[in-house]
Amino acid sequence: MNLRRSAVASAVAAVGIIGLVIALPMLARRLAFFRVRQVEVVGIRYLDESDVVRQLRLRPDASTLDRLGRVRNAAAAIPGVLAATAERRLPGTLRVTLREAIPVALVPMTNRLALVDSRGRELPFDPARLPVSLPIAGRDSATASLLGRLMLTDPEWYDSVESARLDHGDIILDAGIHRVRLRPEADEDVLRAVTEVRRYLTEYGIPWREIDARYRARVFVRKGAT
Repeated sequence: MNLRRSAVASAVAAVGIIGLVIALPMLARRLAFFRVRQVEVVGIRYLDESDVVRQLRLRPDASTLDRLGRVRNAAAAIPGVLAATAERRLPGTLRVTLREAIPVALVPMTNRLALVDSRGRELPFDPARLPVSLPIAGRDSATASLLGRLMLTDPEWYDSVESARLDHGDIILDAGIHRVRLRPEADEDVLRAVTEVRRYLTEYGIPWREIDARYRARVFVRKGAT
């Protein structure tokens, strides 16, 4: 009998502990102490912080103890965001870290300039928020893709490009009096080869107008200052 009573008491205690484990987080989430009072947005360069917080659609009574998955999913769904994470800083702060898409060019639209990424997709960023100027490019994914590869392969050359456009199936990169003609599929090896040629011409003070790098393993230079 004593053993049976002891077993029953243990079972009741276990149920009570489980109930507390379940109930305490629910109760804690209702406490004003854990109410979200601040949202930190990390990693943005082009998006507006207040607009990001607005698009998280947090409830007025949101708690830092709420599940973070909903916040993370809402942040990742913001146009122009590639990935997002969310973490809590108790008692009252949420930190949201974003990885934005990288604009590679400005594309003329009907009555404005739009930013595009390396796939030629329009980005919802305000061009006025850009810390640097970007090349003006045509509205095609091939040019945007080439600019994206150039940005990664030779940032200095990329920064000097003023415009990029398709021309009879080729892509022309203009930088002042200098022009480079490439095939749309030009890979990193081709771009590095052009970089070496440009460096050589600069080092030895050789004036040039155009570099033609459309042919594998061959780069042609048209000399002249104008």
